[in-house]
Amino acid sequence: MVKKERKMTKKKLENFTLASAFEMIYEESCDSKLSPEFYNKCDDAINFVSKTLNVTHFQSIMLAILANSDVSQSLNDMSSYTKCSPIKFRIHKKELDDLHYRHFVQWSMSRYSLEYRIREEFMEAIIDNIPYNPKKYEDYTAYDVYTKISKWIEMLKRDKGLYEDIVRNVRQLLEATRHLTFSKDLLTSELNNLAVMVVLLTVMDKIENNSEYISSSEILRILPEETGIKSFIFVLNANTCILMKKGWMENYTVNGMVEPDKFCLTDKILETTLVELEEYIDTKDGTISNLLLMPDGVVEKPMYYNERELEEIERLAKLLSIDRFKDIQQRLKEANMRTGFTCLFYGSPGTGKTETVLQLSRKTGRPIFQVNISELKSKWVGESEKRIQGIFSKYEAMVKKYDICPILLFNEADAIFNKRSNNTDAAVDKMENACQNIILQAMENLSGIMIATTNLTNNLDSAFERRFLYKICFDKPTVATRKQIWNAMLPSLSCEEASSLAESYDFSGGQIENIARKQIVDSILYGHYQDISSVRSYCQNEIIRNSKRIGFVN
Repeated sequence: MVKKERKMTKKKLENFTLASAFEMIYEESCDSKLSPEFYNKCDDAINFVSKTLNVTHFQSIMLAILANSDVSQSLNDMSSYTKCSPIKFRIHKKELDDLHYRHFVQWSMSRYSLEYRIREEFMEAIIDNIPYNPKKYEDYTAYDVYTKISKWIEMLKRDKGLYEDIVRNVRQLLEATRHLTFSKDLLTSELNNLAVMVVLLTVMDKIENNSEYISSSEILRILPEETGIKSFIFVLNANTCILMKKGWMENYTVNGMVEPDKFCLTDKILETTLVELEEYIDTKDGTISNLLLMPDGVVEKPMYYNERELEEIERLAKLLSIDRFKDIQQRLKEANMRTGFTCLFYGSPGTGKTETVLQLSRKTGRPIFQVNISELKSKWVGESEKRIQGIFSKYEAMVKKYDICPILLFNEADAIFNKRSNNTDAAVDKMENACQNIILQAMENLSGIMIATTNLTNNLDSAFERRFLYKICFDKPTVATRKQIWNAMLPSLSCEEASSLAESYDFSGGQIENIARKQIVDSILYGHYQDISSVRSYCQNEIIRNSKRIGFVN
């Protein structure tokens, strides 16, 4: 009888899949306290998972729980599900981290703790009942290692309490990838954990933000004080730190002057330890082209300006033309004058400021590097300043790389070109002023072309106003210009109808375009264009919209 039961068990074991084994372990582990009875019931399923995936028995249980969960799980969540004491799972935390390294599970950070979930590609293999072949350490590139570590650092930024976990995992990952110069050099006995983390923070800042340096305030914001980071920074400033002695980091300098509490990577570390990350660190060698809107990607669009605006824009287009621009810059240089060109397009919404920049790009063959204003500001002290400096560093790299100088576009720049505050006691105002000072200095040293657009000029700081070489006001179109726009946007209108609309409604080009778009939509819905009375009803709706202070984009 015993022999017969044993044969049935073996047969059952052969019929297991990872999905069925995980299902059985998950169901039996609920409220089980992982008792001996639970292990007796699930012995075959646990052994199957353990053998198939080369994992421990406890890892098999954790994988089963995670595989059956729709959301990420913390150690406390798993202990609650099984009715075990939390410490039972915490004892096995290293095994869970090992599953992370081996690409079975993935870390995430909740508001309160670390959480884990099954990787999507592993889940797909479970469902399809096919072998799962996660990436092996020997197949890792330096960028794979960097990517893992950078995600952990992002988690550390949110919770300094993870420092010990993250340092331990960084060390384990570097040990497992010693075949890489990046990992091997960081594991030298000369470097303690703090030194390694400072290097990694600086590398991450360089790759993600193209930053020229990292400040001591940033390091202190990320690394917990109990690690001794304040003393480390003091030694770093004194040039007696191991990172300075090894020639890996140095004080950041501007025009030969040392900037206190700012540190940067040296050419030595870039050419040795970080050589495997060269294509990601040195944005001048190719990746910056992804940040540009190329001129051939701009759709040609007829523009209608008032007489004064047309004259000024045509003059600017000639100045920016390929055959004129370099010659003008050279003559300015010979006269010991600044060679950068800064332009401000200001005026009412919908008057074509942004579209004019796009059409200048197409006409002069110049790419556009557009700044996302919303991404520049950060709640962290020093972070916004770094981002703004990074923008100008990237742009200057583009100017050096390309034969045709790109246009740096600050669209809707009201948020950062506003008047500086006199309230030097408020931290936010200090940060705003610091950001504006960086922009002002960068405008002074600009070697290319910068165009800013704004709807609001009353709040423009006078220091910015002085630094714009060309200032073009975009007024609402005159009656004659409005008639041209109506005829161009709605060719079905007669000359009399276009004139009547132009005289009746003081619209911007953007507002007229809104109405033309509605007309086209209605022609699709009803199979024919609406008559002039319908167009006038659209105009009335546009007036109502305007009275409700709903803005129009350029």
